Amino acid sequence: GFTLALVDDILKGSRLNEMFSRTVLSGPGLLNFPWEVTYGPDNNLWITESRGYRVVRMNPITGARITVLDLNSGSTWLASPADSLNAVSNTVAPWSTGPPQGGFAGMALHPNFLDATGGFDFAYVGYVHRLVNTSSSGVIYRNKLVRFTYNRITNRLESPVVLCDTLPGSNDHNSQRIIIAPVVKNGPKFLFYASGDMGSGQFGNRDRPIKSQNVNSYEGKILRFNLIPDADAGAAAWIPNDNPYSAINAVYNIGIRNNQGFAYDTSTNILYGSSHGPYSDDEINVIEARKNYGHPLVVGFVDGNYDGNNAFANQRVSAGASFLDNGGVSSCPPILSEANQVGVINGSAASKGAYKSPLFSAYATPKATLTATWQNPGGNANWLSEGWSGMDLYTDVEIPGWKRSLVAGGLKWGRLIRIQLGANGTTTLPSHLDSLNTSDTVTYFQSVNRYRDLAFGPNGKDVFLVMDNSSATSGPGVGNPTTPGCAGCVIKYSFLGYSDVAGVSSISKTIPVSAGTNNTCNIANSVTIDASNNFLWVPITGSDGNMVAEINAMGQNLGLVVTSFYQHSGAARSAGGLSYLNRNITITPTIKTFTTPVKVRLYMSRVEVDALIASPTSGVTTVNDIKILKNQDACRSTMGSTTTAFTTTNTVLADKQQGANGYVLQAAIPSFSSFYFGSNSVVLPVDQLFFTGVLNNNLSVSLKWTTENEVNTSYFSLERSVDGVFFDAIKRLDAAGNTTNQNNYGHNDIEVVSVAPTTAYYRLKIVDTDGRFKYSDIVKFNFPSKFGSMTIFPNPVYRELKAQVLSNTVKPTIWRIIDNTGRTVRSGNSILSKGVNALSINLGPLAVGTYYLKITGTDMDLNSRFVIAGN
Repeated sequence: GFTLALVDDILKGSRLNEMFSRTVLSGPGLLNFPWEVTYGPDNNLWITESRGYRVVRMNPITGARITVLDLNSGSTWLASPADSLNAVSNTVAPWSTGPPQGGFAGMALHPNFLDATGGFDFAYVGYVHRLVNTSSSGVIYRNKLVRFTYNRITNRLESPVVLCDTLPGSNDHNSQRIIIAPVVKNGPKFLFYASGDMGSGQFGNRDRPIKSQNVNSYEGKILRFNLIPDADAGAAAWIPNDNPYSAINAVYNIGIRNNQGFAYDTSTNILYGSSHGPYSDDEINVIEARKNYGHPLVVGFVDGNYDGNNAFANQRVSAGASFLDNGGVSSCPPILSEANQVGVINGSAASKGAYKSPLFSAYATPKATLTATWQNPGGNANWLSEGWSGMDLYTDVEIPGWKRSLVAGGLKWGRLIRIQLGANGTTTLPSHLDSLNTSDTVTYFQSVNRYRDLAFGPNGKDVFLVMDNSSATSGPGVGNPTTPGCAGCVIKYSFLGYSDVAGVSSISKTIPVSAGTNNTCNIANSVTIDASNNFLWVPITGSDGNMVAEINAMGQNLGLVVTSFYQHSGAARSAGGLSYLNRNITITPTIKTFTTPVKVRLYMSRVEVDALIASPTSGVTTVNDIKILKNQDACRSTMGSTTTAFTTTNTVLADKQQGANGYVLQAAIPSFSSFYFGSNSVVLPVDQLFFTGVLNNNLSVSLKWTTENEVNTSYFSLERSVDGVFFDAIKRLDAAGNTTNQNNYGHNDIEVVSVAPTTAYYRLKIVDTDGRFKYSDIVKFNFPSKFGSMTIFPNPVYRELKAQVLSNTVKPTIWRIIDNTGRTVRSGNSILSKGVNALSINLGPLAVGTYYLKITGTDMDLNSRFVIAGN
């Protein structure tokens, strides 16, 4: 099928003011409950339909799609009998008892899918296969986990292989999310499958025993399978031999309620899972082997808010009720004390695994509120559990402040939820909005949709969302802004930038300033400014995803914009008698000319500003004294040419709540180049200095430099160093003084070989008539470890050998003539002078043949072959 992508108006995504365009790739009702979305290596979206029992491949730009697998009941897509793999119901009408939660759901592509080998074009799919029975214990299904092979010619998933066909299923809490990840960083990869608790203890499954703590049941677990079968027989071939409970048990960990999201961080080798809470406390867990995540004995953090209640709706149990997890005689154990329950779990850790607390527990409800809800639960639309579903990890830098954020789709309240991770991945960052919180979420695209899953595009700007065909429980009003409903849709949100509000960017002040590497030019993120965003503030970020600059092109196209910034450490730098900031930013657009000035916002850290204020020659007492200083430098360590000052139109504290870590200055500029920061324009004694040199036969170094636009320049001091740290002045040359002409200077350093046996460094100190000075960049030369060279002529020779020997110093040497057997047949002594030496040796009666002249001495070992010819 084909869908014409429809781009809606630009909208604000969240309270942090990011602006996105909205493109409907697949409109309402065209897909039957899309469930999984994966951005494939073929640059297409791979999507499952949970009730359509199909896999479709969709173009992420046009929305054009093809079906690559169809397992509808009665479908003849596969050559095998329909009953063996297709969705089958034991009732006349499929799902007449009500559709299962999930259905044809989880999917993962092999890490080598569509690579050059062509041997791993595998797609793994988990789905509800058939209805088993219905009883007072609930609706029971059987699930399958199947590997299909993609046929590149037919564009179909074919050749099914069953990994497991004994997975439990239910009309509630099937989970079914799949991910492929290693256990050991860079080690072999495995398939992880989330199996829910089947809704045991609540609603129609209230009498179904809860088995999340039973290691012999697949209910309420994370399971692990091989991607390729091992040497074991039968179904055991798909179960890793080092699985924590046994080589024939797929259970990887226990105590899970309903994990519907996975994300893996390659940088930290951490696997995350998002699981629904009961009345509250949705969880993000770090998924590890042989851990116990507490369900149904502990909910969320061990904070006591569930003490005296339990995790199930409308279930009343006495304090003395027992909970036997090997089969379960109670479907709703009481949580008398979450802390005590942790002790119970850890007491059985030898057989079940120790308790592991969530990384994050969302919206933990106070105990009094929770108790009132538990006593009068009503419909779950009023519960504070949001139903976090599909999850992904944002690893790019294009959206400021998003890098290393977990982003999950919300089912009940119709929105995306983002939470940023700490550097090690085992903590969440403090809230940018409320310093009293240990962490916080930011929500996006509030709507009446149920956000089932999401995927990020490789450009770092696109977010692809799939929505259930049914609406979110609570509808609009939970958060703002609200986006249109779109049942069963696939939507792409593309980040563009930030709105202009009265001439200033609407970017949140909570986004930190980028912290680059000290004493180097840091490459910032490149952006494209065209008709899609030339009326917005477009952010430029560093490798940490935080702020370097913003550009408002004022409706003009700039094309690809490349940015770098230098970050100096220590005291503020100085030039022309004035200190200036330890950060400079170089911005270079493809389109360099424009008709009206553009606006820029340039960011600097508080540490840099404090160092500038501390300098007695800066003229800066507050950030309000700082101007933007512009010149034509490339990115470099020091200011290289005279600057022009631009008065800032806006000074804003960039982040109070992250240690007041930065500031931003704004100005309108006529062109781009490099930007420095100080109290006033800096006039340097030399503008446009080009300093180079050449090594002459390993004996001397010729230094040359050219200047333009000298202003009150007094003299140049040429300095040399053998270690690049400590420099000595070796030559002073008077400067032209005041001139706009090109001026050429030079010096040949013939002493270098006597003081710098391996490496020499040079720099220029440029001094003006007031005694102010600046330094050039450093140039470096490497010398060979042995000095000297030798040339024999003519060759072949007859009676007299002549050679020219180049020496770096005066030195005594020994020369030897060696025959082809290694025997010395002539030898003598010679004192070489510095420079070129002529050597003449009478060969006498030596026979015709091949010989070698070898000369050795201090820092010299020369060897040259020659031939004696007949008369």
